[in-house]
Amino acid sequence: MSHKQVHVRELAAWGLDDYEFRAGTFDRTKPSQAEHLVAQRTPFQQSTVVLAQESAQLMDALLEHATRPDLLDEMTGLTWSLGVVDLRSLLAFQRRLSFNPEFPHPPAPAAKNWTALLDFSFGPAKPVLFDRLQDTAAHTLVLQSTNPNLHLRTTIDAAFPLSVHAGGPFFEVASYRDRWFLRDGYHRAYTLLQAGVFEVPAVIVRANTIEELGPTKPWFFSEELLFSETPPLVLDFLNDELVLEYNRPALIKTLRITMEETLSPQHQEINHEHCN
Repeated sequence: MSHKQVHVRELAAWGLDDYEFRAGTFDRTKPSQAEHLVAQRTPFQQSTVVLAQESAQLMDALLEHATRPDLLDEMTGLTWSLGVVDLRSLLAFQRRLSFNPEFPHPPAPAAKNWTALLDFSFGPAKPVLFDRLQDTAAHTLVLQSTNPNLHLRTTIDAAFPLSVHAGGPFFEVASYRDRWFLRDGYHRAYTLLQAGVFEVPAVIVRANTIEELGPTKPWFFSEELLFSETPPLVLDFLNDELVLEYNRPALIKTLRITMEETLSPQHQEINHEHCN
């Protein structure tokens, strides 16, 4: 495992989760100070996120991306569209941003440079790179990668019921319960906001459930907090008074696939999904 360090910016005003890689030397007074600052905010009012005029202006260019197979696959089962959004009032369900100097993020395009911003928001599919180890005795296949977004998905292909994904390349926002959230693209949003670029093309998801929105993992902010009067904003990652900064070791993502075969009496008729 690499001993290189990764820099972390973590939102501190909404309680800290049990994160084993958080450095123990951070300023212990920072969370309470940040919480005090946020408590002084006026209750959150959702402002306009989808920009109708800019979306109409870019419609032809956006439609060129709408039929991408990887986008259609990513959006399966969701209600979605493409348009231009304003980043400034998006809520953040992600607690931390990690910056690995070995994998620098691309610079922000200039404001209103729509060609470059489209490329920034709808990049090429991410390469699926990993080391493969096979534990024959344990009937286990182990995949390891420095990409934290590496994950497995089920497919409808009978010959290949599992596939490996490296994370989506699309900038995504989502509405849920009349609030707007950044769904995917936190590092790109941080880069854009730092550069003073607020309007960006995006996939726009209309989520019907918290699962469709995305923050269902224990390391995300809770639904109760996201719908409080003072929820975390994506913009808050830029505010040093609201952020803890520390370094942690670079991490390796590990996926384990164990193959097991069993035979048992068939006591009742089983409904099967058939793949054609």
